[in-house]
Amino acid sequence: MENTLLDSFTTPVLAVDREFRVQLANEAAGLFWRLRPEQLSGYVVSKLFGKDSAVLQHLTRAFEDEASTSINPCRFDQGRGLPPLNLRVQIDPVLVAHQPVEQALIVFWDQTQRESRESAAQEERLLDSIGIMVERLAHELQNPLSGIKGATQLLARKVTGFPELREYPEVILKELERLERLVGRLAIRGDALALSRSSWNLHELLDTVIWFEQNSGEGPHFDRQYDPSLPDLFADRDRLHQVFLNLIHNAVEAGAPGQTVTIRTHMTGPWQDRDPLPEPRGTFYQIDVEDRGHGVSDAVRPNLFTPFFTTKKGGTGLGLSISHQIVRAHHGQLSYRPREDAGSIFTVVLPREPPP
Repeated sequence: MENTLLDSFTTPVLAVDREFRVQLANEAAGLFWRLRPEQLSGYVVSKLFGKDSAVLQHLTRAFEDEASTSINPCRFDQGRGLPPLNLRVQIDPVLVAHQPVEQALIVFWDQTQRESRESAAQEERLLDSIGIMVERLAHELQNPLSGIKGATQLLARKVTGFPELREYPEVILKELERLERLVGRLAIRGDALALSRSSWNLHELLDTVIWFEQNSGEGPHFDRQYDPSLPDLFADRDRLHQVFLNLIHNAVEAGAPGQTVTIRTHMTGPWQDRDPLPEPRGTFYQIDVEDRGHGVSDAVRPNLFTPFFTTKKGGTGLGLSISHQIVRAHHGQLSYRPREDAGSIFTVVLPREPPP
């Protein structure tokens, strides 16, 4: 009867004794640990939740104080390379009149998906706000861009007799045309971001961005570790120019003048031991932008790609969040990991064959 009652719950339930050993487990608990319920019998709680888990402390309190207690959130490490879960745990002593507590019930709920949905909804609201702001900004930018372009065209005519100067107005005009295209379709709306795909050479784009950084002051040394066998990328060149310009500029700002920034490219896929890919069986371009700065603190990392979050004085908090949205719109992924010695590595992965 006891087992039948527990098995009627879709929520995992464990009954444990004063030595923190499982006496009963329902079907839902068995499914959670991928064991049959009877196999859980005799397991100690520390083996199930981890020896440092808050569950042990609260379970002690339930037996000693004969009072219910809850933990929210309770981090649960799944192991096997899987991401941790956020559980809500309720611990209740089994009270029998005039007798000491000999059993306690542990009931828990996985809140990871709910929190993920709430976070996604909040992000969507922020992105809607960004979309409205960007549309207004795009309208305001059109007139000054036209003026700068006209003045640069006049400058280009004036320097025709100076071959050593001719390159600079040409580069300015090329970038102004890119900005005009971006402003013309500027709308940051998550995966609905409008893309204009074409085939182009990834290394040529990276070299263009590096050229700007090298000519904008006392720049760092760039270590190009390019895989020359990479095929052309079929993607939105202007949008990804924006992404790599932001990542490489951030890497330059992170280090002291003269330090090395490494740009590394290669193909990646299921044959490599790395973080989960957007499509586990797919083949991806991988681009690493590595600096030797101070890195990103543990407190800041969860908010790296959150709109309007910034640690820079005078920063807008939009660079990384917009870059994240552009990469995601390409069905790719933008991620961060600390460098072993010191510094940061931002990694972009983009599918070789994008979905329709």
